[in-house]
Amino acid sequence: MRELLERTLPFWKHLTRSEQNALAEGVVEGLYKKGQVLHYGGRECAGVQIIRKGQTRVFVTSAGGGEITLFRLLDGDVSILSAACMLKGLDIELDMEIEEDSFICTIPKALYKDISDHNAKVKDYTLEMVSEKFSDIMWLFNQYVFSNVAARLADAILEHRALTGSDILAITHDALARDIGTAREVVSRLLKQFQTDGLVKITRGHIEILDAAKLEKV
Repeated sequence: MRELLERTLPFWKHLTRSEQNALAEGVVEGLYKKGQVLHYGGRECAGVQIIRKGQTRVFVTSAGGGEITLFRLLDGDVSILSAACMLKGLDIELDMEIEEDSFICTIPKALYKDISDHNAKVKDYTLEMVSEKFSDIMWLFNQYVFSNVAARLADAILEHRALTGSDILAITHDALARDIGTAREVVSRLLKQFQTDGLVKITRGHIEILDAAKLEKV
């Protein structure tokens, strides 16, 4: 556990020995199964989470039930927004879907807050990470507002290609629709157009990328 914390937390070397011990002893590790959805919202939060192994999708849900994927977390990534409720005046509602069986290590909110309140390096890291993540989210929402759906779909396909390292994706139209915040029917229609244009090949349950370079230009 200490090795994981040292590798993933940039402020580790600035902690006192007692703070390091408290973190190492206080971390709680859990196994989350594919398909589970965790909710973070209101004034309740889990604490800082580290993906020891696995893959998760963080998203927001509209009042009508639509979803927009904000980002994914992979091996070694730190989820600082799961502890965002520690920051005064910051109240966000997020969901995390477990996309692969995942081992997630959680630094409890009270423990992390106590160390952050007494160590400026930890507080600086927290503010920097939250600011950086919100900048990424604002960039994403600008893309939703100012770019077309076809471009967002092409980007989502290429993201899954990067995640899997394969040109053949075992992904459903529903999953892509959730990623880009649109209807399944819209995704299906656009994929048919991509196929007509020679960018992809659609088979049952799979999408094969035929021309990644052209997808990047959509």
